[in-house]
Amino acid sequence: MPIFIYKARDQLGRPIVGQLNCENAMLAKLELKKQGLYPISVETKSSELSLKKILNFGSNRKFKTKDLANLTRQFEVLFTVGTPMERILSTLAQQAQHEGIKEALTMIHKDITGGMRIAEAFGRHPTYFSPLYTSMLEMGQAGGVLSQTLKEMAAILQKEHIITSKVKGALLYPEIVLVTLAAVSCMMLVFVFPPFKAFYAGHNAQLPLPTKIVIAMSDVIMNYWYIPVACFIAGFFAWTHFKKTPAGRLWISKAAFALPIFGRLNLLVANSRFGHLVSALYRSGLPLPLSLKVVADTMTNVCYAAEIRDLKTGLEHGRSMSQCMEKSRYFSAMVKEACAVGEQTGKLDVVLESTASFYDGEVDDLLANLTTLIEPIMLFFLFGAVMLLALAVYLPIWNLSRVVLH
Repeated sequence: MPIFIYKARDQLGRPIVGQLNCENAMLAKLELKKQGLYPISVETKSSELSLKKILNFGSNRKFKTKDLANLTRQFEVLFTVGTPMERILSTLAQQAQHEGIKEALTMIHKDITGGMRIAEAFGRHPTYFSPLYTSMLEMGQAGGVLSQTLKEMAAILQKEHIITSKVKGALLYPEIVLVTLAAVSCMMLVFVFPPFKAFYAGHNAQLPLPTKIVIAMSDVIMNYWYIPVACFIAGFFAWTHFKKTPAGRLWISKAAFALPIFGRLNLLVANSRFGHLVSALYRSGLPLPLSLKVVADTMTNVCYAAEIRDLKTGLEHGRSMSQCMEKSRYFSAMVKEACAVGEQTGKLDVVLESTASFYDGEVDDLLANLTTLIEPIMLFFLFGAVMLLALAVYLPIWNLSRVVLH
């Protein structure tokens, strides 16, 4: 009797992995259902690298912000035209190309059909739906404005995707140039400079400093290549561990706002995102302190998130937002002024949304000129590398006659 490896979830949505002895996969799934489990996948032990799995490799890719924005937009369209919630979730699950989100939507459909609240059902799958997403769903449903809430959420996700795509596009050209430079430099160190070294060693020539540096680099690559490889691997794992620690996250967050050019971009994006999210949550009926908590939990920059949490604490102690923001480092002057005006007029959501829209324009302008702005930095590194290689090659050549006629 074949052995089947299964992945399933229990009644509380917790993942379970195990093995079953059954005649076929259908009977294995029936057995799991009898045990009160929801089967996710059932495969024979020898078929983990089957043709089907290879052909479905693309469907297991990472679920991106763009995918979530498209899913939310489809959700909003189906809900607006009056489709029942169970039918909406069933349709979305059938249309999903990503295996993980398909399984999540299938389980959400079962939970909601069983009487669970929409926010609780979505909240069981934090891998795909953040606390911000579930909070907006809950407030939208409670306030009877779920369609508008989904529309706003799709717009916010689409903006985040556009910003990320533009940054990647702007960095593509410098990355290609730097990778090409590194490849050419390695080729020169491996194929060009070793003969130079042998020639000058035969004449007991006194080499200039740039040539000595480059020849030393060539020796390391040719004879001790395992040292830079080991250093690279050790550095990679050290960095991966460091950025997961609280101290590492704090250092990276501070550096993100201190970098030339990108520091201003990150600050603009953070303030824009703060305005959009707080405005959307507050407008949907969520109390302001709770809105700030949800937004802080979704911020990737721990420094900015800490200031939002300080703002929430100040509000809970009876202070106004403008008072709490006085000593903050990362809330911009315009956001501080917008909060002060919003509190005085009672239109905090409107003022914050307008401020965030203004910053969206600033971000777009900065992204449009990003390649031009980083060109001086890129040229600095290019000039330094090319100058070192050029001096290393040409300085000895200029003294070639003196060396030969020594």
